[in-house]
Amino acid sequence: MNLKFLQKISLSLLVMLLVSTSLFAQDRKVTGKVVDESGPIPGVNVSLKGIPSNVSTNADGVYTIQVKSDADVLVFSYIGFVRQQIVVGNRNKIDVTMISENNTLNEVVVNVGYGTKKRANVLGAVASIKAEDIEDLPVANLGAALQNRVAGLGVSIASGKPGANTSLQIRNPTLFGASGSLGLTSDPLFVIDGLTATKSDFDNLDASLVDNISFLKDASAAVYGAAGAKGVVLVTTKRGKPGKPRISYSSYFGTSTSTEKPNVLTAYEHAKMLNDGFELNNSPNNVRFSQADLDLLASKPNESWYDELWKSSHLMRHTINVSGGNDKVTFFAGGNYYDEDGNFGDVSIRKYGIRSGMDANITPELKASVSLNMDYATTDRNTLKNSGVDTEDLMTRALFLTPAWVPLKINGLPNNWANGPNPPGAWNPQALFDSGEYERNNNQGLSLNTSIEYRPKFISGLAAKVQFGKFNRFGNAKQYFPSYTVYNFVRGGQNGLLYTNVPTTSPTSTIANSNRLSMGTTFSGSYQLIGSLSYAKKIKKHDFDVLVLTEQIESSGDGYATYRDGQQIPGVDQFFAFNAATTTAQLDGAREAGKRSYLARLNYSYNDRYILEAVARYDGSANFPPDKRWGLFPSVGLGWRVSEEPFFKDNVKFVNSLKLRANVGLVGDDRVQSYQYLARFTQTTGMLFGTAVTNGLDPNLYPNPDITWEKAFTQNYGIDATFLDNKLNFAMDVWHRHTYDGFDNYTVTGLPYTVGISSGLKNYGIQNSWGTEFTVGYRDKINDNWGFSVDAIAGTSDNQLIQSYYSLSRLGLVTEYADAPIGKSSNKYTSSNYGYLAKGIIRTQAQVDAILANNPNYKIGGQKPQVGFMDFEDVNKDGVIDDNDITVMYENVATKINFGFTLGVSYKTFRLSTNVALAVGGRKFIDSEARKVPTTTQSAPSFWADHWTPTTPDAKYPRADAPLARENSTFWSVSGTVARVNNAQLSYSLPKKISEKYRIPEFRAYLIGTNLFNIYNPYDYKDPNTSSFANYPTLRTISLGLNISM
Repeated sequence: MNLKFLQKISLSLLVMLLVSTSLFAQDRKVTGKVVDESGPIPGVNVSLKGIPSNVSTNADGVYTIQVKSDADVLVFSYIGFVRQQIVVGNRNKIDVTMISENNTLNEVVVNVGYGTKKRANVLGAVASIKAEDIEDLPVANLGAALQNRVAGLGVSIASGKPGANTSLQIRNPTLFGASGSLGLTSDPLFVIDGLTATKSDFDNLDASLVDNISFLKDASAAVYGAAGAKGVVLVTTKRGKPGKPRISYSSYFGTSTSTEKPNVLTAYEHAKMLNDGFELNNSPNNVRFSQADLDLLASKPNESWYDELWKSSHLMRHTINVSGGNDKVTFFAGGNYYDEDGNFGDVSIRKYGIRSGMDANITPELKASVSLNMDYATTDRNTLKNSGVDTEDLMTRALFLTPAWVPLKINGLPNNWANGPNPPGAWNPQALFDSGEYERNNNQGLSLNTSIEYRPKFISGLAAKVQFGKFNRFGNAKQYFPSYTVYNFVRGGQNGLLYTNVPTTSPTSTIANSNRLSMGTTFSGSYQLIGSLSYAKKIKKHDFDVLVLTEQIESSGDGYATYRDGQQIPGVDQFFAFNAATTTAQLDGAREAGKRSYLARLNYSYNDRYILEAVARYDGSANFPPDKRWGLFPSVGLGWRVSEEPFFKDNVKFVNSLKLRANVGLVGDDRVQSYQYLARFTQTTGMLFGTAVTNGLDPNLYPNPDITWEKAFTQNYGIDATFLDNKLNFAMDVWHRHTYDGFDNYTVTGLPYTVGISSGLKNYGIQNSWGTEFTVGYRDKINDNWGFSVDAIAGTSDNQLIQSYYSLSRLGLVTEYADAPIGKSSNKYTSSNYGYLAKGIIRTQAQVDAILANNPNYKIGGQKPQVGFMDFEDVNKDGVIDDNDITVMYENVATKINFGFTLGVSYKTFRLSTNVALAVGGRKFIDSEARKVPTTTQSAPSFWADHWTPTTPDAKYPRADAPLARENSTFWSVSGTVARVNNAQLSYSLPKKISEKYRIPEFRAYLIGTNLFNIYNPYDYKDPNTSSFANYPTLRTISLGLNISM
């Protein structure tokens, strides 16, 4: 019995020992440190071969992972380094040294929409940029930082003023109607962390919170079907990484002023030019400046209102974020603050933002993610309210165009510039600023982004995911327009245009400025729900990846505004201080929209050489009538990694990777105002029934029951390659886009003006567009201390308009010009390219006599030719120069090719980099505001000082009263070539030894300048980035910044 009992006990102990050993083996942990030649690497992914893992190294490069047996294989992967696989064996500690691969094509991961891909497997024209390349730039919104960075991406900034809009355009999208009309837009679709976002959401996102940005430029945008016709911008924000908490702080402080001060006539030049005109026309002395007046003006300092009111503006930004976690939970939280003031008056913009997120591995199979985000922006500016005029640009015009002999203040008091012979629209900005008037706009956004993903172990490669997003945006505006006081002074000089310091008998005047207080609010909200199922499988040399998903988006919005007139309590900007009887309410119509989508995508590759991607998206949009709502948007891509072929790999050693790719597909656009298939009405009180005025409804939109998707068939053919141990990279894309069923405005030709209402959009426009893009980069180290980099982008494009509702008003012409040629190239038949063909200035009487001898009835703009006049080609050969001689001036006025260069050099921990833009070819024109000659109430660019007079017959510009001289013509054309240094940056980072010693992962100080200077500027009176010389100028900003992490 005892022996049997001992045998049982021994057997039981043996079984328990074996089981416990097995269990111990399953629970064994392996730890270690991952480094490269510079030190620890945080964020390296560590996994068991064949099993997905969320383990990664912490800030010190340390990892811990559970293994099941000695036969397990650990896989270490990190972008830019060779992937390593190590058998565990009986070790509990495994340290790894990563080897740099420097292979941008194979390892860089790119966001392609609803997922990511390695660059090596991307088949479309997908560009990407890292946030670290732009986050130091001192700009108010994210779009402005992208200027001259991505081939095929056009970035235009409305002006230099704080809060100015920035427009992004991918490959010159087709727009048949005016932007903003009935909801038309040329903007790409914006997607932030997988959810559709608005342009405001994108603009308010701080670069410090962004990880990377991708741009879908061709049929790869078909994954977003209904809204991909004008390209897609995909933003991935920063997330937490395993490791102990890491805090990062960055800030910069800067100052800004105009890149080029607009050059205007001095007071003496202005008066002298007016006198020249008076002399030619034998005007009486009482309108002229006397010689004493001219001598007085010549002796005074040349100070304009610009010199008195313009000042350097200031800006600053602060950001702070913290991230960390472990292999179970990671977190990230970041905040930012931006503050910028204006260059005159009380202009400012302040922006705040908070983004927070958490990722949790609930179980090995279940992962959840949640993000909460908030942004807030407030903008203050001065505003003039006068006869419907409400624009800050009018203030800038006053600084530049007010005659320099007009004092802003006399005896310290704001001068009544509107007094005397000057027009009622003239005003004094100093008095306006002193009145306390303002326009304040507040905008706040709140969003939730959450997802849950399930990857069952029993079906390897299968994943089910649900993502939900909720967005709300609130806005409120307040405009305060009180009356204000200006002071009247006695006029002097022979013509009464100069000023004395003697008050008039009525020393003050009151400017009403509408005497109004306005307030309004807006609200918009939306939700987005995405459910997806994906399956990835590798069978020998075959790789499959399949995605199917469904998506639904609904949005709504409304707004309300009201105002009161007649301020009763001066200095109080509240409703109770205004006349309650004047209360007027305005309801901004509510809106609703919705879209439902289904998507299927197949990715297949054979032996990592031959790649296929097929996409089909089926969209339904509530913007269209029920029978026109659904559209199918397919695309297909093919790729061949030539460098993986044995015949190539074994024989062409200097080429590290080479891929040929092609992508074709159909994309669409539904971004127009909703319900254009229904009639619209507005309230009216103008109907009479008997003697009573009755309320009623007026139709204001002729419906289009057939409106549906705008569509574009796109083709893209490209090459990606790296050379010389991956130091040199090259990409080229050739693309073509056929846009049809384009949203076009039927009113301009389809409805007679007697109808009295406008029409909705029609699917009528057709246009072909095409172009080529290049990207080249080279990086190398000369030795251990010196390194350099060169990156270049280039692009060219053209288009042909096949069908559109032509309108003379769209071409910038009037009805008298009906014989002007109309064609199909929008780079040729565009408003700026219609004008007169200039022959030059008639400089001598002999030239006048010769012209009249040839044709005694010859007239220019209705006048017989005189010396100092401009002469033009008689296009229609009728013997006179008039509107019928307006024609197309050049074959193509568009820029031929755009270049962007980013150059960098480093020495130890110092780095100097610069970005240069070059536009070559085409034609530009002196803007219409600059072509205006000076008057007694308005100045002009300084080039007008070089005008024709009998004593200066060889002057560059015609006499002031020359007919048609200021109309668009070849005389006002200049070269379209512009070269500009966009920015330059000098930075210094702590050496690695010091940062490791004091445990400071990053410490970097930098000095950066943006819009630094023009290398070649075809204009001699303004910056080429400013549309009109009287607009708010482009600003040069110099800032000093610091980035630190601990």
